Amino acid sequence: MLFEFLYNFAGSADFYSSNVEPLFRAVDQGPAASFVKEAWYFTPFAGCVHLIALSFLGGALLLADMRVVGPGITAKTPAELNRKMTPFLIVSAIALVISGVLLGLGEVMRIYNSPPFWLKMAGLASALIFTFTTRDSVIRNNGKFTPIALVGLVASMLIFWLSWIELTDWRFAARQAYLILIFLLVGFITAPMFLKTIRVERLRQLPVYLSLPGFLTVVVLLIAGAFLLARIDYQYLHELDLNAMGLLAFVHPSILAMMLVSFIAGMVSWIGIGAAETQPLSMRFVSLMSMFLWFSVAISGRWIAFW
Repeated sequence: MLFEFLYNFAGSADFYSSNVEPLFRAVDQGPAASFVKEAWYFTPFAGCVHLIALSFLGGALLLADMRVVGPGITAKTPAELNRKMTPFLIVSAIALVISGVLLGLGEVMRIYNSPPFWLKMAGLASALIFTFTTRDSVIRNNGKFTPIALVGLVASMLIFWLSWIELTDWRFAARQAYLILIFLLVGFITAPMFLKTIRVERLRQLPVYLSLPGFLTVVVLLIAGAFLLARIDYQYLHELDLNAMGLLAFVHPSILAMMLVSFIAGMVSWIGIGAAETQPLSMRFVSLMSMFLWFSVAISGRWIAFW
């Protein structure tokens, strides 16, 4: 019964039209939505709160996660810094959800018909689960995956990727772009395993005014090359239909080259970021995945505005 409900909720248009849409229409015609629509000042105010909450949440995440993956605040351990940032994460996440609901009341039916909105909701659910279970547990336990961390990992990944696959069925370019981002993260996470420390340190000894522009230029060129290999430029290149290719897409020469170039870009990024110490692989993974999920939420939110 539960499986059938989840299956229908994930992809059945009939299920949406007969069960979900009436609920949204009722909210749209209710007193709360009417008040928000009539009060011209309400939406800008809620929007400001939403952006401020997102800024606080992003700042708290970056402070804690950059301590794990790069040159963050080294005066405190990752666990200590994460513990200090947790209250900011909780408060900003609550403010983000409340202000988001208030914003949504002003355009209920528009967001109902917006795939980016549902992608954002799936991303938000997975990001909240991942951040407060997997990420928090792994960092607190110095890289050890506890049972709650594993449960949170499985739940958040299932929610995000199943929803993402379903909701990007109409936009192949989104899939290529996410593959690029994923392999860039893989390169960043695994770079210490493949790159020799001596050579890396020589590069890091270069003056910042030489190394930083150089690394940024290389990374940007590599990512641009990955996008070209993915053929997602509608104006000049033919777009690859990943759906039509199925699993064969992962052995298509263009996609393989795209993933390889993205992986190299991730390793170059790790060299350029100048991490003074290397945290356990599991900690680097959860920190980068946390940033990835919240980045997806933010991108989907901006995407809603243009849909």
